[in-house]
Amino acid sequence: MSAPKKKYSRIAHLIPEVMQMRAEGQSITRIGEVLGLSKQRVSQISMAAKAKEAIQAQWGWPFTTRTYNVLNRLAVKNKDQALSLYSSGHLHPNSVTGFGWKSYSEICEWLGVPVLIKQPKMPKLCPHCGKIV
Repeated sequence: MSAPKKKYSRIAHLIPEVMQMRAEGQSITRIGEVLGLSKQRVSQISMAAKAKEAIQAQWGWPFTTRTYNVLNRLAVKNKDQALSLYSSGHLHPNSVTGFGWKSYSEICEWLGVPVLIKQPKMPKLCPHCGKIV
């Protein structure tokens, strides 16, 4: 007989409360006691909040960590570069590791462009001369 699985707990609803208590000067141990969490979990929540703040500060948009990592893998430094990739058809799910439809939708919302259901057709180029076939 196997041990029952621990239930995965989301932290989004705990972030404001944990950050407020930290701002008031309470220790991680005390916050854990009040919220019924371990010291480690409170620390994880605090680090997640700081990461979200850093992403918001850099991009001016509340990207998820996964989408932030996708933008880094695509070497996108600003909105103009992302729009250029979108226009050229190079911004689509599965173009880099971890880039799925959820991140794609989030980036399209940020850019203010429609979410394309299918990947745009790229023109075929001759491998020898580079002309469109």
